[in-house]
Amino acid sequence: MAQLSWLKRLYWKHLSKPVSERPLFLHVLGKPLTSVLEIGIGSGQRIARLLDLNASVWDSKPIRYTAIDPFESINDSSRAAGPVLSLKAAHRLLSERGVKAHLVPGEPSNAVARVAHSVLPSDLILINGYWESSDVHGQAIAQWLPRLCHVQSTIYVAKQPGDSFVKIPVPSNAMPILQTKAA
Repeated sequence: MAQLSWLKRLYWKHLSKPVSERPLFLHVLGKPLTSVLEIGIGSGQRIARLLDLNASVWDSKPIRYTAIDPFESINDSSRAAGPVLSLKAAHRLLSERGVKAHLVPGEPSNAVARVAHSVLPSDLILINGYWESSDVHGQAIAQWLPRLCHVQSTIYVAKQPGDSFVKIPVPSNAMPILQTKAA
């Protein structure tokens, strides 16, 4: 395990910006990233910070990363919420950090079902926006969430893009942990 100095740990725990993402930084300080599902990648800076912090704290191991985002097909009214990352720029951002990503373009209400059938459950799930129960995206995510996580997953939700991330409980009907066969 790579060692982070006490001063850097102090910074990430208490002084890191943006404050809304500080729970995610604390999670990475306590547990290495192995598989991440992110719904709503935004500008890509959040995952870049998390990957960089993970590499500085833990020995680098391959990370399975999946993202669902409209990317450049987002409508003009939603652009005011923040910068939009193109699909090509997202691949470049992640490949620079040594992550082979599975990026799924499209609205979460449609894309989450495709991901639930094609990707193994993730250890860390980040939902940035799209979490309103009255919203069609939030209903689709809630419906497929038990298939996207396992019983030891950690789920963080920001109700609106830019809000603070809050840890929510794993659904009671989440997937069991997959056991690997001994050689």
